[in-house]
Amino acid sequence: MSILADEIRRLAHRYVRKGAKAHRRKQVQKLLLFVAWVETQEAVGHPARLGKRHVIGFWRAHDGLSDKTRYGYWLALCVLWGWLDKPDKPPRPFLRG
Repeated sequence: MSILADEIRRLAHRYVRKGAKAHRRKQVQKLLLFVAWVETQEAVGHPARLGKRHVIGFWRAHDGLSDKTRYGYWLALCVLWGWLDKPDKPPRPFLRG
């Protein structure tokens, strides 16, 4: 297991314990898939080093996803941005329109 994925799990521990647990677990799984993709592209040692460039690259690499699935990933990334105290929101996915 990578250091980045372990850090995401650590951040998500309290998040998954409250509220709609099944939905929150799905969001954490989406975040772990995002992190796994980022790690295949380049070495990112800490979640604080994740940025908009990584998210845009993820959207471009996964252009076959449906709009609903992309929106689900974007909501999960918004949660991650909140955990990391990043300004604004992550870039929105490219919709097929």
